[in-house]
Formats: sequence, C-alpha cells, structure tokens
Amino acid sequence: MKIINLILTLILSLSESVVYSHINNIIKHDYQQKKSLIILTQNQEQIEEFKLREEIRDRVREEVDYTFRHATSLLSVFLIVLTFFPASAAIWIWFLQAKLANKIDITEQEIDSFKYDTISQLKEMVGEAQIILDELKQQSHKADEKIEQLQKDTLIQYSTAQGDNSEPLMMANDYAKQGDQFFLAGRLKEAINAYNQALKIYPEMADVWNNRGVVLTRLKIFDEAIVSYDRALQIRADYADAWNNRGVSLIELQHYQEAINSFEQGIKVKPDYADAWNNRGVCLAKIQKYQEAVKSYNQAIAIKNDYSDAWNNRGVSLMKLGIYGEAIACFDNAVKIKPDFFSAWYNQARCYSLKSEVEVALKSLEKAISLNSGNCQEMAKNEPDFENIRDNELFQKLISA
Repeated sequence: MKIINLILTLILSLSESVVYSHINNIIKHDYQQKKSLIILTQNQEQIEEFKLREEIRDRVREEVDYTFRHATSLLSVFLIVLTFFPASAAIWIWFLQAKLANKIDITEQEIDSFKYDTISQLKEMVGEAQIILDELKQQSHKADEKIEQLQKDTLIQYSTAQGDNSEPLMMANDYAKQGDQFFLAGRLKEAINAYNQALKIYPEMADVWNNRGVVLTRLKIFDEAIVSYDRALQIRADYADAWNNRGVSLIELQHYQEAINSFEQGIKVKPDYADAWNNRGVCLAKIQKYQEAVKSYNQAIAIKNDYSDAWNNRGVSLMKLGIYGEAIACFDNAVKIKPDFFSAWYNQARCYSLKSEVEVALKSLEKAISLNSGNCQEMAKNEPDFENIRDNELFQKLISA
C-alpha cells in the first residue's frame, strides 16, 4: 500500500511538476508574446515616426530642389539676356536707323516731287515772261538801231560843223566793226589788231575795250584781258558785261574771291543778269561753298528757266552735297533743254554711279561718250565717282572703245 501511495505521490508530484512546467511555459509564452507585441507596437510607432520624418525630409528636399531649379532657370535667363543684350541693342538700333533712312528717302522723294511741280509751274510762268522779254528785246534792238543811226547822223552833223574833228571817231568805229567781224569769224588775232587800231584812234570806247578783253580771254591771255575790262570799267563803271567778263578771267587765274566780287558788281548793276548769277555759282563751287552755289544757280534759273548750263552746274553742286535725287532731276532738265549736252549726261552717269545704280549709270555714260568720245573717255578713266562701276565689263569697254 505504501508503495502504491508512494507511486501515486510520485505520479502526482510528477503530474504537478509537469502541470506546473506546462503552466510556466504558457506563462512564459504569454509573456514572450506580450513582450513581442510591445516591441512590435514600439517598432510600428518608430516606423510611423520614421516614415513621417522621411516624408517631411522628401518634401523639404523637393521644395529645395524646386526653388534651386527655379532660381537656376531665372539666373540662366538673366545671363542669356546679359549675353545678347549688346547684339539685341545693335539690332534694334539698326532697325531704327533703317526705318529712319526709309522715312528720309520718302521725305526726299516728296520734296523732289514738290520741287519738280513748283519748277514746272515756274517754267510756265517764266516761259510767258520770256515771250514778253523777247518782244522787249526786239523792241530794244530796234531802238538800238535807231540810236546808232542817230549817232551816225549826229557824227555827220558834227563833222559838217567841226570840220575834220569827227573823222577819227568815224575811223575808230570802222575799226571796231571790223574787229567784231573778225571775232565772229574766229580770226581772233586779227580782231585784236583791229580793236587796237580803234582804241589807238579813240581810247574812250568802253565796248571796244570789253570786246578786246573777250578775245584775249578766248586766247587765254587772261592778265591782259583783265586790263582791258578794267579800262572799260574806268570809262563806264556800270558796265555789267565787263564786270561779268572780268570775273570769268579771274576764275581762270584762280582768283576766286575777286571773281565773286566782280560777278556781284555786275549783279548789282543788273539784278536779272543770269550769266553773272551762274558764274558766281561756278566760282563758289570752286571754293566748295556748294550750298551758296546752289542758291546762285537758283537765281540764274529763275531768271532764265531754259538755262542748261545753270541746271547742269546746280546738279553738280547738289551731287557734292550728297542730294543725288535732286541732282539727277537737274541733269534731266539740262538734257531736255539741250539733248546733245554731253557734260550733263556725263555728270548724270557720275551721280547714278554714286547711288550704285550701275545699269542707268552705264547708259548715261554711253550717251555722253557717243556725243563726245574723246573728252568723256579720258575723264572717265580717272573719275573717282566711277569706282562703283569701274570693274564692270561694259564700263571697261566704253572707256577703251
């Protein structure tokens, strides 16, 4: 019995030990689970906190990256603007200059058109005035013939009354007329001899002194010609032709200011003296006073609208001033009045060349050479205004033909 009780006790002890061990294992397991759960819970909170931190960090990084990229883009644009600003400014200035030049060209064309219309109207007015002037000239010529006849009659009467005292004057007049005939025939030296004979007999003949000066000018004896004009002016200070002719000889001697003074004296005596106005312009152009020269030519043309030399000279001065459109209009007028005016055609070619209008420049030059090949070809070879067409094949052909 004791043994059985001992066995039962042992079994119970073992059972309690097993049960206790099992319960203890369960308690440990529960503890481990609770501990794991606690650790897991803590890990999840840490994970959530970590995720939140990462999310905040990502957002901050995105904002920083966006701000950096935006600033970099703005900086790049700024640098590009700074880089291309000079070029942009230059392009803009060029555009403004081109626009301004276009407006200037349009304005010049309008001015040229207005001037052309005005000149056309003036032409009509001057044409009517010219008709009246021609009639007056005819009447004046008839009056001069009557005066000459009266002078002859007076000389005859004076001869009758005074015996032989009028004979020297009559002889002097005969020599003077003979000199005029020689001059018109181109026999210049014989004309001088005849005038010398007339003046030797009667030195107070202003017309003869003037005519003698003209012949000497033709012979290019300018100093002596001026002496003749001065003698004529001593006799008659208001002799407009003598003042004008004196100025022409002074131009040849390159005494330009003295020449201008002579022309102005002639104009003072005779304000409508177209030749004196034109010659004054020529002299002013010689000393490069082109604007003043143009004004002088304007006066000459206003007096005599069909004055081809004044139109041509005016065109040259305008060309020197760079007013090419109006200059060409002047040359056009000159050749309309005088189609065989080779100098006007030649100057027109120069003007077109300066404008780089090659085709019309060559046509004008070809026309000039056809009218006067010798002078025009020789001038064209060294003409600086033809630099724009000098290498042209047709130009080379024209100057060497």
